[in-house]
Parts: sequence; C-alpha cells; structure tokens
Amino acid sequence: MFFSRNSRTCLGLSTAASLLVLQASPALAFDPTGDPVADAFLTLLDSEEGTVESYGTVDSSGGIVSINDIVITNDDADDAKVTISTTVLTDGVVEENGRLKLASLKLENLALAADDGGMTLQTMKVTDLLLPAAAELKDDAASVGPGYKSLEIMNVAISDEEGQVAEIEKIQSAIDGMDGDLPTSGHFSISGAKVNVKEIEAEEAKTLSALGYETLTVNVSGSGKWDPEAATLMVPDLKIDGTDVAALSLSLSLGGITRDVVNQLDASQDNPEEALALLQGMTVSNIKIRLDDASLTGRVLDQEAKNAGVDVPQYIAGLTGSLPLMLGMLQNKELETKVTEAITQYLNEPGSLEITATPGAPVPMAQIMGTAMIAPQMIPQILSLGITANE
Repeated sequence: MFFSRNSRTCLGLSTAASLLVLQASPALAFDPTGDPVADAFLTLLDSEEGTVESYGTVDSSGGIVSINDIVITNDDADDAKVTISTTVLTDGVVEENGRLKLASLKLENLALAADDGGMTLQTMKVTDLLLPAAAELKDDAASVGPGYKSLEIMNVAISDEEGQVAEIEKIQSAIDGMDGDLPTSGHFSISGAKVNVKEIEAEEAKTLSALGYETLTVNVSGSGKWDPEAATLMVPDLKIDGTDVAALSLSLSLGGITRDVVNQLDASQDNPEEALALLQGMTVSNIKIRLDDASLTGRVLDQEAKNAGVDVPQYIAGLTGSLPLMLGMLQNKELETKVTEAITQYLNEPGSLEITATPGAPVPMAQIMGTAMIAPQMIPQILSLGITANE
C-alpha cells in the first residue's frame, strides 16, 4: 500500500512497489482530466488509503500522456504525502474490461514524506505494463495483478527522523519468457544497496557495528528458468554479495513443478498447509551453496577469540577439535572426515566454503521431509552431500 510503515528501512521500497498494486476507492477525489488513459491511471492511484489530492498539467500527444505534479495524501495519516513530479504513460489503451495497457510507464522524482521518515527515487520505468481495472481491485478478484516486461528503479534514498539511513543505486527486474499468463524465465538485480549501520536499531546492526562495519554495501542478483513441459525449475545463480563482508550464492534444480502445481501454489498463498502439501510433490535434482569470504570470517574469529580470552589459532583449534564429536550423529565417517577437513581448512585460511547435494536421481521432497523427522542422520546419504573449502 502507498503508506505502509512496517519498518523505516522498508518504507520506501514498499511504497515504490505499491504503485502497481493499489486498491481503488468507490468514488474519485480528483477532477477527471478528460484523457481516458490519464484518468484510468489516476483512478488506480486514488486508493482507499491514498487519495489523489491534486495534479498539475496533463499533456497528450503522439501516444504519450504526461501528468505533472501528482500529489497523493492519506486520509488516516495527515503527515504522510506522496508526490510525483512527472508521470509519462506511453501508448496507453483502456481495454473493454477496464484494464490499462501501457507500452511503458515512467515516473520521475517520486517522494514519500512523513514525520517518522520518508523515501525518494529518481526514476522508475516499467515496460509492457498491464494494470488491472479499478473494479477488479475493488472486488479483490484473483489473477488480475499487474504484468510487465521490465522494471528499472534508479537512485532510491530512505530516511528516518534523523536523516538518510539507506540508499540503492539501481533495481532491475525482467521477465524473459512467458507460458500464457505464467512467467517461465526472468532475472533481477539490486545494485549498490548501502545501509548506514549506526542508524539502524536492530540487533543485527549492533552485531555488524561490533565487527567494525560502519556502512554495509550489498549487491543482489538472480535468475531462474521454469520449463512447464519438463516440469523443472532451474536457478543457476542467486547471489548476495556484501562488499568487504562475504558473498553467498545458491544454485538449484527442482522437478515436479507442473503448470497445475504453479497455479495451485499461487492460489494457496494464504494457506501454508496446502502450500506445504504441494511442495512435497517436488523433487530435488541438485543444490549448491557457496560462501566466499571477504573479511567477515576473520572479523568474527577475532571477536570470538577476544571474548574467550584466547588467541585466534587457539580458538580455531578448540572449534575444530570439537567437530568430530558434533558430527558423530551423522553416522557417516567419510562425510564426517570431509566436513572436519573442509571447515578446518576454511577457518585457518578463510577463502570459500561450498556445500553440494548431487543425488544420483531426483529425490522427492516428501522423502526429504520424512527422513528429516524420522532419521535426520540419513539426509546426507539420500542427498549425496559434499563439502569443499577454498576451491
């Protein structure tokens, strides 16, 4: 929603994303512009929490509609206001069912202001956008969410009462393939997400500060491809990379993901038990998790050794010496040796640590869940787990 305030650091991003999922109010607060495309868009912005208080000039020429100085207020929070200096709607068509189809939507200089913080973004551009009709949103109809080809948001700044606490250089997302109404492939990235650690009150931030981090810069990227005919999902690389911290990456391949399963999962978003039952029909073909250190491990070891009153080599020796006892529950001497050797090598010379699951045949999720409850020590065997360090 436009005025969601679940946390100060999430305030801006949730607001920007909400531009595409607003609920329509039964009566319009703004005077119609006379342009059907502009009026359809403003109607969507005129939500139950938000009201289009005013707008400036509206120009239409050659399939391009420009709206200047949109102001949106909140009936339940007098201190909250959203302004958009320029909105450009390209090749817009209001379909017979009331949905708004746009070749592109561009917002410039969007700002949310409130007493406890705010958010600004320089530009947001969405291509091949299909927005639901106001009536569909009012009726809370399913499967009428916004669809798009690509999304790009530039230069986001998030602040609290004391000033700016976070910024993001760029957010990108694209849908690269479709099967009817279902996306089959896509990719996304978040670049230059920088957080002022000292300005965040969460316990995690205090831990980072104790490790010597004043700011935290993170880049996130990922892609995925779903083949509905083969019922497989491949995620080649989902990566979270913290500058001077560490990079964590994940790749996996799953099976049993049919069109019917995807549709049922979408319909069961509010029913966790039903979603869990659907997941049990999936299979795991392979998984790889990799950690590449960039100073985090050394900082943690230094701090923990200091707290224990010993030097780092002595602290590492104590950790690695206890591994055989801890890993004995696996009842797998070969894996126990591999894990002990890999972790010992990594702690003494932090580089990379990689865990793989490469079963000879896809393993049903139901089998994994059942084994985890009845005989968890068998999980490494059925998934053929492996671990390596600094490779």
